[in-house]
Amino acid sequence: MLDRAGHWGILPAYHGWQGDLVETPPATRDAILAAMGATSDRPPRVRRPKLPNEPCAPPPERSWGWAIQLYALRSQQSWGIGDLADLRRLGRWSRSRGASIMLLNPLGAQTPTLPYQPSPYYASSRRFRNVLYLRIEEIEGAEQCEVALQPVRAAAQALNQQRLIDYDKVFELKTKALELIFDAAPEPQGLAAFVRRHGAPLRDFATFNAITEERGPAWRSWPGYLRRAGTDAIEPSRRRLAGRIAFHEWQQFHIDRQLARAAREIGIVTDVPIGFASDSFDAWRWQDLLAPDMRVGAPPDEFFRDGQDWGCPAFNPWKLSDARWEPFVEAIRSAAAHSAGVRLDHVMGLFRLFWIPDGMTAAQGAYVRYPATTLLALLANESRRANAFVVGEDLGLVPPTVRKHLRRRGSLSYRLLWFESSEPMSWPRDAVAAVGTHDLPTVAGIWTRREPEHRLHHLRDKLVSMTGLPDETAPVDVAVAAYTALARGRPRIVLASLEDALGVVERPNVPGTTTEFPNWRLALPSSLEEIEGADGVNRIADAMNAAGRSANLSHA
Repeated sequence: MLDRAGHWGILPAYHGWQGDLVETPPATRDAILAAMGATSDRPPRVRRPKLPNEPCAPPPERSWGWAIQLYALRSQQSWGIGDLADLRRLGRWSRSRGASIMLLNPLGAQTPTLPYQPSPYYASSRRFRNVLYLRIEEIEGAEQCEVALQPVRAAAQALNQQRLIDYDKVFELKTKALELIFDAAPEPQGLAAFVRRHGAPLRDFATFNAITEERGPAWRSWPGYLRRAGTDAIEPSRRRLAGRIAFHEWQQFHIDRQLARAAREIGIVTDVPIGFASDSFDAWRWQDLLAPDMRVGAPPDEFFRDGQDWGCPAFNPWKLSDARWEPFVEAIRSAAAHSAGVRLDHVMGLFRLFWIPDGMTAAQGAYVRYPATTLLALLANESRRANAFVVGEDLGLVPPTVRKHLRRRGSLSYRLLWFESSEPMSWPRDAVAAVGTHDLPTVAGIWTRREPEHRLHHLRDKLVSMTGLPDETAPVDVAVAAYTALARGRPRIVLASLEDALGVVERPNVPGTTTEFPNWRLALPSSLEEIEGADGVNRIADAMNAAGRSANLSHA
């Protein structure tokens, strides 16, 4: 049975974070085999595309930028949440201060229902975008609705007074405004060409959204004739909902235009999440390619001792070729549109993913192999096609062979102050350097010991060792010193967190929690106007420039 599991790509064991060998439980192995449809000893033959053995698009030589959560970046003009006009302004200002790139959280669309999902890593679609990031006033036709929009704008901008983002209220107010503008200007120039270019996927996405507005996002409970995209049975509903479908297509057109405008100010690096929500458009569209009753996560490690259950469905690796690898290609191609680079969240997922059967905990999961050679070739092909460099989040329990394969393909590695034991001057050149990520503590959280995960307070020793600063030093001063050290290091790119530059204690997300912390809901404590004059922000920019990091996206 173990030989059979091995043929189907189930790893018999893996090395845990303490170096111990963790064996795959028999019940886990059997559940995964059943989910794969493994009725024979060997899996079916996979058809692999013929692609050139070439690397990804080259990355910049020596640059820096900000890592931001777009929802958290609010200006005085924001409607309770950061938007693409805020991004455009910050991009323009950052470029004037020497930055050349800006890493964003994933921009994937969410289902248009309440409660509105705040997590950008649990989206409805990796291809289409979250319309809450639209700047309402910049949509063609808004000027025709100025009187009607005034009270809606006032209510939305009042939300800026509270730090906790009220996604439900923002969604309600922006939807009302968008409906007003759509009624006034439903056919802007360029819309028809956009709809034709995106074809059936956009039509299916808009159809899914229109149906969820009527029936809710739990599509597995819909009537049988609605549970599959692209069938004749769904056509009567599509005709009946034609107006609403056109509305959702129109929104995607406008968010694409606004993102393109922001990208003209600075090189945007967009994040590609490892998965999507279980009740989502992507799950509805790709349901025949998913392994039933399986979720994706990560095994226990030093930072997350119980492991992580992300709740995302898992693609059956033996079925991806049946769709000509389209789910993966689409996710990369969408992220690369209007982007200078793409960041692959949990890049080890190209090689193997940690599956957790329903009814089991993350500690009971097992690794399943994926066709890395094919996925890397597809990644490199899309990277060159868009001229967008690639950053792989190779953190956690990542085998050295994974980094070796990524390096051969020209993907930049990730190096974090929290993880590394050496000085930045000895880190690899083909890498992105940062203090942490959205899932890890901030400098202020560790320095003040207000980080809620007390087991991570030992990271303070790294800050003391790197900066040599005394205990009474202000957190922003510690952050400036830490990023100064990173700026002088070898990696091609340094990413500075706005949370660190502003002395924010809270991190954007605490994995493994749901209601305990306001994950993905906290706005930055300073407005965009205040950020541009903030001491820590400007001192970090000065340090990057002093270290010879360029504002140009010139390639090596």
